[in-house]
Amino acid sequence: MGSNSLPSPPFIEIEGIANFRDIGGYPTTSSKKVRNGLVYRAADPSKVTLEGLKKMKEELGITTIFDFRSLPELQRTGPEWADVETDHPDPFAPYGITRHWTPVFAAQDYGPEQVALRYKHYTRSGTEGFVQAYRDILSSGTEAYEKVFRHLAQEAPGGCLVHCTAGKDRTGVLVALLFLLVGVEHEVIAEEYSFTDLGLQHLKPMFIERLLRNPALAGDEAGVANMVSSRTECMRDSIVMINEEFGGAETYIKDRCGLSQQEVDWLKRNLVA
Repeated sequence: MGSNSLPSPPFIEIEGIANFRDIGGYPTTSSKKVRNGLVYRAADPSKVTLEGLKKMKEELGITTIFDFRSLPELQRTGPEWADVETDHPDPFAPYGITRHWTPVFAAQDYGPEQVALRYKHYTRSGTEGFVQAYRDILSSGTEAYEKVFRHLAQEAPGGCLVHCTAGKDRTGVLVALLFLLVGVEHEVIAEEYSFTDLGLQHLKPMFIERLLRNPALAGDEAGVANMVSSRTECMRDSIVMINEEFGGAETYIKDRCGLSQQEVDWLKRNLVA
């Protein structure tokens, strides 16, 4: 399925948050569509404005946020998460939005050596580095992803936002699993993933500058540019890896994340319109 048959990039303007979009509206192989208004994806929302908060709650119906970032990322971007690293109140609580800190990687995985090693995966040419990095995310993210899956498997789940720092990799892998579960075509999943290049366009210079300060990446401008990209072929090859090494989305969700068949059935039912 080519890009001309996809919905327009479904970005939603939320003041203070980049790369914000609804994952709904995409066709599935069962002739249904992914439900709108249930799962949103974005970059770090901690700088959201009051107008943005009102829109998230009143117009989009978001009740829950899942934050995939590590503790070092929280400490670097703060102030937020009173129970994790600051005394500042949660700006989302007054709007009835509950946030869950569900890191994909534990804090100890983000020491300088481990970070440099993981970043090196992304900077390789081709798709091998991304496939390796997304394999790591799938292996480390089971507890974080389980919480999202169980939220969506409730009888009547509220709208939720899933995010990491850029809303690209940890978020992209979770969204790919949801799409695969309900039969969105692989090319459509890869195309939706690539929209992040548009969603982060204005932030890429900042990301590149920050990454080039890492001693492991110094001078590797081409590698860093590859790292912050969202090319369709990277997701396409990662889907092959998910199917071959993890048995596909449903097997991953049941065997790795511990959901029952009944919960998976509810999850599927809730995800499609």
